Amino acid sequence: MKLQGKVALITGGAIGIGAATARLFAQEGAEIALTDVDVVRGEETCRQIREAGGVCRFYEMDVSNAQQVARVIPQIIQDFKRVDILVNNAAIWRPGRVTDLDEETWDRVLDTNLKGIFLVSKYVLPVMMEAKHGVVINVASVAGLVGAPDASAYAASKGGVVNLSRSMALDFAPYNIRVNCLCPGLTDTAQGDSVVKHYKPTMDPTEAKRTWQPLQRVGTAEDMAKAALYIASDDAEFMTGSIFVIDGGLIAQ
Repeated sequence: MKLQGKVALITGGAIGIGAATARLFAQEGAEIALTDVDVVRGEETCRQIREAGGVCRFYEMDVSNAQQVARVIPQIIQDFKRVDILVNNAAIWRPGRVTDLDEETWDRVLDTNLKGIFLVSKYVLPVMMEAKHGVVINVASVAGLVGAPDASAYAASKGGVVNLSRSMALDFAPYNIRVNCLCPGLTDTAQGDSVVKHYKPTMDPTEAKRTWQPLQRVGTAEDMAKAALYIASDDAEFMTGSIFVIDGGLIAQ
């Protein structure tokens, strides 16, 4: 029960890493405010958490839409009275080099993956500042550290998340707010499947995932959730401005 008595707001929580993080945080005692554009699967994830004895409420929200964020985040704060942990997880992946991408795709990726963190944090951080405590976990990617071929918009957005996290850590340390960045490698999620299909279209997907990273297996959403739990818990109380890489050795090569 590392998060007993805490309220955690998790964006992009309907499936994948967000959903796994919500389930684990609830098991560890946190009350969960879950947001996503996918209402059906978001509500289902919340139902599973409640059936397991946890507390979870779902809110439909597109993190790239300033009007929606300005409406939904205050509602969450009103419902839960506080936010102790913010996991900025919502993101999309679209392939393409700069010469191939259209402006609409570029804007959609950057707006969701980078501006979304700015918008959500803008409304949550004042609550944490008033409380003089809080934890923010921004989910980036190893693609934000080393780049990736044919993924210009995604790599740019995640590189932005990495340095945004460092700047936020410095800005809000005086308020006892810790800000850290989680960088997953290839993960066994729907988005991970899309990545494998794009880069290795002729290879058996299971074998492609197994050989993608040096540990000879694909990372799971639960692997990433466990890392997020450590960052969110008091076990990491002296950790801020850090880049937490969970990639099976991928970028050590």
